[in-house]
Amino acid sequence: MAMPGRGGILTCNIESIDTLYASYLSFVNNGALFVPSDQPQQLGNEVFIAITLPNSSERLPMNGKVVWINSKTQAGRPAGFAVQIGSDIAGQRIKNEVERLLAGKIDSLQSTYTM
Repeated sequence: MAMPGRGGILTCNIESIDTLYASYLSFVNNGALFVPSDQPQQLGNEVFIAITLPNSSERLPMNGKVVWINSKTQAGRPAGFAVQIGSDIAGQRIKNEVERLLAGKIDSLQSTYTM
């Protein structure tokens, strides 16, 4: 779950590969990550999130735009929003690491937090 950090920065700790799979939106240009949160957002909002990926304790900085919103929990999908991964160096590092961790699973038919 996203938690407010210092200065309005959100933090998101993705603990497992299954959660990462459910959180990753590969169909968005450059990819996006879903952030479970009760914090209201609007499409197009610019946000800054410190992401921790599975098997790592490093918080990776991510700037991006909100591209998806689940306004409430329903059908097993948590409330929250998805943030498009930036095309900057930090964003490319996150995208590459996510896709490395999800190798062979990205095109799976398992349900996700968005679809």
